[in-house]
Amino acid sequence: MVIRKTGIPVLACALLFLAGPLQHVAFAADPPPLYQHGVEKLYNLYFDEAESDFKKLTKEYPDDPLYWNSLASTIWLKMLYSQQKLNIESFSLKDTFGTAESKDDVATAEEKRLTDTIEKAISKADALLKKNPKDTHALYAEGASYASLATFNATVKRSYLTARSQAAKARDLHKKVLSIDPAYHDAEMSIGAYNYVMGILPFGFRMVLGIVGISGDGKDLGIQQIENTARMGNQGATDAKMMLLIVYNREGRHDDALKLLDQLHAKYPRNFLFEMSRAQVLRKMGKYDLANETYMTILRKVNSKTDGYERLRTSKVYYDLGKSQTEQADFNAVLMTYAKIVDSKSDAIPNERADAHIWMGMILDSQNNRPAALGHYDAVMALKCDDIFKDRANEYKRRPFQPKSN
Repeated sequence: MVIRKTGIPVLACALLFLAGPLQHVAFAADPPPLYQHGVEKLYNLYFDEAESDFKKLTKEYPDDPLYWNSLASTIWLKMLYSQQKLNIESFSLKDTFGTAESKDDVATAEEKRLTDTIEKAISKADALLKKNPKDTHALYAEGASYASLATFNATVKRSYLTARSQAAKARDLHKKVLSIDPAYHDAEMSIGAYNYVMGILPFGFRMVLGIVGISGDGKDLGIQQIENTARMGNQGATDAKMMLLIVYNREGRHDDALKLLDQLHAKYPRNFLFEMSRAQVLRKMGKYDLANETYMTILRKVNSKTDGYERLRTSKVYYDLGKSQTEQADFNAVLMTYAKIVDSKSDAIPNERADAHIWMGMILDSQNNRPAALGHYDAVMALKCDDIFKDRANEYKRRPFQPKSN
């Protein structure tokens, strides 16, 4: 499914809600080793193993909302990963959410499993708050639960109005946490994300939201609050750094984003998305040679099965490498890269194959090799890809692609 042109307010909401379910409740004491093992597995993209750990913890500590929230986070992240939205590219543009490869379908049973788990976390937090209304552990947990619901509705369901109200509730609960304990820095992240998003909305939208009592405290303060969690947070420090990756990229602070990616990848070396994101940031900086070297490093790890990189499709890496080479205007390299994607033995998905064929056809058209170009456009018509690619191929079949003159 192709990405939707949704406008800045919608993308901003999606960016905000990503902050929610990654957060975990801070402990008064050290968490059990199984929890740390589950977190490590989750950040290294071993979703099934993480889910198994958190399920065991919900049975061992059934009244602690932390473990129910952690289980919900794992279910949601696995959904987002399967929808190909768990990447920095999904938040790279100012008027879209997702990428050309993203999809929105989710199994009804999985959706129910997620919402049931979150509701369980909320009920456990409520039970603790009845005993002690100032229980920061429970208040934070309930806020994280509502943030999880907001994130699910925004990123998976694209139900932005529902998600906004849930995110506001999470913010309010975490503000209450900080009013009781100003040193509870994990709670600053959701508040900071809310302030940042309200700060980047166009003036007209801020005016409308202000009329109905919805406002923030400024973009700069929001960034500072997220940075506070990244520096001083307990369980939320890693999540805050992930949020800052999105913020820094949107703010053009690419060097800061690269530093965070280095830190995160050093801590979770089996998370290949961090290295893929590094290449994406380098492309934004115009450092195409370094970006391409990064992609080649990733491919070597995939082929040698280093650090679990064999879970990453080689065609996905070649596809992004081809995009980098296209941005670099190295079209001979693009032809060689995309040839690997359209090869019958590749693990490319139909949309990747279609896009590669179209680009190869366009390049060949620009080189006045019309017969070869037509072969690529015809190949698109035989694929089970999105109609947008077939429409483009038909357009170039009727009229050869002509590069714009400078």
